[in-house]
Amino acid sequence: MPKSKMSNKKKTKKVNKKLKNKKLNQDTKKDNSIFNFDEQISEVKHIDKKKLEKIKRKKLKEKRTKEKELYKEQKKQDKLRRKRANQTKKARMTEEQIKRNRKVKTLIKLILLLAVIVGLIIYLMLSPIFNIKNINVEGNESISSEQIISLSKVQKETNLFKVSNKDTTASIKENPYVKSVEIRRTLPDTITFVITERVATYMLEYGGSYAYIDNQGYILEISANTKEGLAKITGYETAQDEIVPGNRLCENDLEKLNTVLRITASAKTNQFDSLITSINIEDSNNYTLYLDTEQKTVYLGDCTNLDTRMLYVKAILDKEKGIAGEIFVNMNLNEKYPFFRQKV
Repeated sequence: MPKSKMSNKKKTKKVNKKLKNKKLNQDTKKDNSIFNFDEQISEVKHIDKKKLEKIKRKKLKEKRTKEKELYKEQKKQDKLRRKRANQTKKARMTEEQIKRNRKVKTLIKLILLLAVIVGLIIYLMLSPIFNIKNINVEGNESISSEQIISLSKVQKETNLFKVSNKDTTASIKENPYVKSVEIRRTLPDTITFVITERVATYMLEYGGSYAYIDNQGYILEISANTKEGLAKITGYETAQDEIVPGNRLCENDLEKLNTVLRITASAKTNQFDSLITSINIEDSNNYTLYLDTEQKTVYLGDCTNLDTRMLYVKAILDKEKGIAGEIFVNMNLNEKYPFFRQKV
């Protein structure tokens, strides 16, 4: 083989080898660059993830901060709105409402003050300073002061304010002569019973005794003695077992008693009431008067036109003075005239 061909062939091999090595180097570099790029990408991704979490936390913190600030601001705005609303409400309140509120406040203050005063009074009332030392009775005539005090059941050294008006009055009024009771307290230690008594006005014949009654038909007492100046009432309907001190006459007798009171008042007007010793009420159509000192009996009838009848009685008494007999005015005065009949 010629020498030149050999050298060319070697050259070609060298060149091919170089080219091959070059290509191999290039491929290697390419592979290395790809590897490095992947590493870079992985590193970048790793860095971005951390940053991203950090950014997220930061943003979350910022968001919460903003929410807090927003909440505070909203709260502040609400407070301002309420304040403005109250101011507006106050501005809209009328003068009358303001006065009413002031009155309510004043009333509350007064109630509290009153509660304090009442508490103080109660404390003082229960103090021994107000124990009773003196018991007085006024207005009594028929009943003794000792009887009244005994009935009252009030004892000395009892607290003045512990005495019950209702119970004490009821106890004293057990005596029929007592019409009403007023209890007066004089600080610090005196109690006074002011008595209004019933007055005996008529007598009822009761067996061998007499029952005294007042002008309201209350039976006051039963006595064997008569009271001077009192007229007797006979012919009543009230049962004997009902004639008890403290009781009243029956309804029919109370109605007739009203007529008796009219008769007595008219007789007083005509100045002969003191002459009447007895009145019979058995027949309501013919009330009968007995004038013992004049020895006369008066038949009044049903007491219609009573004042006119009593004028006739007065005229006949004056005319027939000292003569025993009967006076009749129990007719219809429009048809007949009253007359006197002498006792034979």
